[in-house]
Amino acid sequence: MHAIAMGNGFGMKVLGFDTHPDAALAREYRFTYAALDDLLAESDIVTLHVPYNAHTHHLLNAERFSKMKRGAYLVNTARGAVVETAALVGALKDGTLAGAALDVLEEEGEMNEKDELALLTAPHPSEDQLRTALADRYLIDHPRVIVTPHVAFDTAEAVRRITDVTIENLQSIARDGSVVNAVTKP
Repeated sequence: MHAIAMGNGFGMKVLGFDTHPDAALAREYRFTYAALDDLLAESDIVTLHVPYNAHTHHLLNAERFSKMKRGAYLVNTARGAVVETAALVGALKDGTLAGAALDVLEEEGEMNEKDELALLTAPHPSEDQLRTALADRYLIDHPRVIVTPHVAFDTAEAVRRITDVTIENLQSIARDGSVVNAVTKP
């Protein structure tokens, strides 16, 4: 919801896509639901805020990038595999995307320091290892891409909020069996 509030603060027309649209939420936060292809075709900035699952794997792929407004920007703070890396590289190369801001990469967590060392010392690194390293390096070094670590939760304030909410829920359960922050809608 913060991205919507920021967009509204800048006077943007904010579009949203959801498989389960909520009209009351759209009114409250002042945005309009659109079909995904329409959202991609009309948006100057596309931000991703989805969980990773089988339905969102490569949500943005070559076909979807081809439907994007030329010169748009992509912000992915969701999960890396929501965006197909090869398609992202292609969209940057052909000018579909003017730039991208990522705090996740598709291969996040796939390679660690030991794997990177193996690329240098093993006689025959695997094709997947090489593709992963090259795709990540291309994006990290690209002049129109910003890559930051995925650590939004890892601040003193965020940890304090998580702790406070957990304590509040435990106290509520002990008091009357209710959960203050229950998730009731998938």
